[in-house]
Amino acid sequence: MKQNGFITSALLYGILSLFLILILGTVSILANRKLANDKIKESVLNDVQKIETSPKCFETDTSNLDNNNLQIIGYDSTCEKTVYIPATIYGQTVDSIGKNAFANKRLINVTIPNTIKQIHVTAFNNNDDMEFYIRNTSDQIKGVGTDEEIENAAGTTWGAKDATVYWDD
Repeated sequence: MKQNGFITSALLYGILSLFLILILGTVSILANRKLANDKIKESVLNDVQKIETSPKCFETDTSNLDNNNLQIIGYDSTCEKTVYIPATIYGQTVDSIGKNAFANKRLINVTIPNTIKQIHVTAFNNNDDMEFYIRNTSDQIKGVGTDEEIENAAGTTWGAKDATVYWDD
């Protein structure tokens, strides 16, 4: 009888050990999968930040600037509706977006680099319900325009109504 109790105890101990091994193994696998997924997400985000729209899509100007940097003054409507503004175009820094530069282009979203310091208050007129991803803090970009343009743009994001803005703040 005592031997039967020993066998039962050993069997229960064995089953409990297997159960714990299965649970710990599953937890370990799930933790490793989460770490792998986090690494994949981090890699994808880094790749996305390197994507840029072709410089050929932008019309630029230097005549209204005090420096040798570029201002975007137009965008080719045949180009993508998801826009990644490059920090430089042909070696020159892009630091401002001019009046009506992206107006009426039916854009979906725009990623703005941290080189942009000025955006005209009408730059994105009539691109409603779009999203902005801005690689800068909100206090580093200045809205520019005449008093009347600023007044008319009130309640919009540089002319885009109901836009969502994601800052790097």
